Amino acid sequence: MQKHILYSLIATSLWGVWAILIKLSAQRIGHWPSVMVYTIASVTTTVVIFTSLGKSLRGMDASGVAIAVVAGILGGLAVVFFQKALSEGPVSTTTAISALYPIFAVAFGVLFLKERLSALNYAGIAMALVAGVLISL
Repeated sequence: MQKHILYSLIATSLWGVWAILIKLSAQRIGHWPSVMVYTIASVTTTVVIFTSLGKSLRGMDASGVAIAVVAGILGGLAVVFFQKALSEGPVSTTTAISALYPIFAVAFGVLFLKERLSALNYAGIAMALVAGVLISL
């Protein structure tokens, strides 16, 4: 198995458990406290892994930093809205609908990065959209 496939499967599994746990957390302590606690835990985890690998923030490209900051802001907002959706509705539809986010990345890749998709890729995107509609009914 290729490493990126393995890492993707691990991430998907972790996100699946994460979604259930944040729903349970929000039910017990509320939306905003839950967001704060798991965000602090997430940042702490990242810092520990980063430093244990001997990484450094020195000499970074300014445009790369700016892009990472915007990505962090958008990711933080997405997490807040995702958890709010989980607080208001079922895990099943919330996670399934939000899992369609790669369609935006694929469209961006095709339109702006000039990446090419095969007919099979387009069929997969269409099926994902249909699945998103069907699961949300």
